[in-house]
Amino acid sequence: MYTVLNQVSGKSFQCGSDETVLDGALTNGFNFPYGCQNGFCGQCKAVILNGEIDYDGPTPEAITDEDQDANIALLCQCKAKTDLYIAIDELDSLANIQIRSMPCRVEEVNHLNHDVVQLILKIPGSQSLQYLAGQYLDIEHPDFEPRAFSIANAPVNSNLLELHVRLVEGGQFTNFVFNALTEKTILRIEGPKGSFFLRDDSDCPIIFIAGGTGFGPIKAIIEHLILMNSTRTVYLYWGVRTEQDFYLNLPHEWSEKHANINFVPVLSEPDSSWNGKSGFVHETVMSDFENLIDFEVYACGPPVMVKAAAKSCIENKLEKENFFSDSFEYANVSTDND
Repeated sequence: MYTVLNQVSGKSFQCGSDETVLDGALTNGFNFPYGCQNGFCGQCKAVILNGEIDYDGPTPEAITDEDQDANIALLCQCKAKTDLYIAIDELDSLANIQIRSMPCRVEEVNHLNHDVVQLILKIPGSQSLQYLAGQYLDIEHPDFEPRAFSIANAPVNSNLLELHVRLVEGGQFTNFVFNALTEKTILRIEGPKGSFFLRDDSDCPIIFIAGGTGFGPIKAIIEHLILMNSTRTVYLYWGVRTEQDFYLNLPHEWSEKHANINFVPVLSEPDSSWNGKSGFVHETVMSDFENLIDFEVYACGPPVMVKAAAKSCIENKLEKENFFSDSFEYANVSTDND
């Protein structure tokens, strides 16, 4: 066992040599930021001020040459080889959130368009799942490896959970959802997980950048803002390929009912009948704003989009600490992470 001390909080925990530093932190109740836990998203980066770490395989793709030069490590993949002195901001908002495993029942299976299904899951009895709008959970089924899906509804009734599942070509689990999953099926879930959630200690305007079913967790956050009667100015940019890929009309309803919510749909492959914005969704945001000095940006969707959005936003004068993201990684077609 090694001692890991966080310079930022002054708190320490014990971490075994056979577990990742992030697992050690979470096991000990530390609220470190993290996302995919697969080494892709980079949400759990920390500075190693002193001590040695190692990865089981090659250095993860999310760690750049610049990161290595600055002694930055990916805590979800690295393991301690000595006592560690690190620097990472802990998330106070997660202090009372407990990751739990529990059964749930499929209440509804709704096909929203040609490749997106809405799942409504019900947690039986008096149990509930405490979570923050924007977080995700893992679905467990005996015939498949666990799959990660974002929760798409605000935590008002935490007995009911909404998920948006996109059909992945060759994906075993999403094909099961589309073709075989029925109401009243019993599944297990584990969660909530992730550090993609609203930072509600700010009143600055927010830009949401959603790609495809990346709209799901952003939907949950906007619903949460509406329930809070928030007056923060919101700009929602939702990018898909063609008009048929939009699967809910809610953004239009929000913008009609709430003066502070603005919706901009963006198509990357529009046909001649489309009169709206076209191109890559993050580039549309950059063209609409002179700079992002006073904004917060929340981006969710495919990793290529999230990475490009982060680069463009920071180049457009967004403070790095005001960019929050959740990228939907696909390690291979059999994992279906959404």
